[in-house]
Amino acid sequence: MHCQLQSPERMLFDGEAKIVVARSPEGEFAVMDRHAPLLAALGASPLRIKTESEEYVFALSGGVLQVTADGVTVLAHEAIPAGEIDIAAVNARREELTGSETGAADSSHEEASVSEQEIAYLDVQKRLGENHG
Repeated sequence: MHCQLQSPERMLFDGEAKIVVARSPEGEFAVMDRHAPLLAALGASPLRIKTESEEYVFALSGGVLQVTADGVTVLAHEAIPAGEIDIAAVNARREELTGSETGAADSSHEEASVSEQEIAYLDVQKRLGENHG
C-alpha cells in the first residue's frame, strides 16, 4: 500500500509500506493493505512504517492518519525520524520547560496544556532517540 508521512516542513516518507503502526488516544493500531477506511487522531507517539526491507521510526507530536483505497496518509503537526533526534537538545528543552515553571497560578491553562503536549513529544523523542538513534 502507498504511504505518505508529511509535516508542515517536509515530506518524511513517500513510498510503499507493508504495515503502518500508530497510536491514537484509544491505543496502538496497525494498518495493512486493504484496511477499511479510517480517520484517526494521533497524539505524541511513535509512528512505525515497515517496508519490504526496512523499518522507519518517527516521533510525532500529533496529527491525523487517514486510510483510503489509495493508501495511508499521515499529516503530522511535527515529526522527526528517530535517527535525527538530538538527545542533548531534547533533554535541554525538557529541563527548560520543567525547571522554569513558576507555578500553576502564574501560567494560563492554555500555556500549561501546550507545555504538557510539548513535554509528551519530547518524551517520545527521548525514548526513540535512545532506542533507535
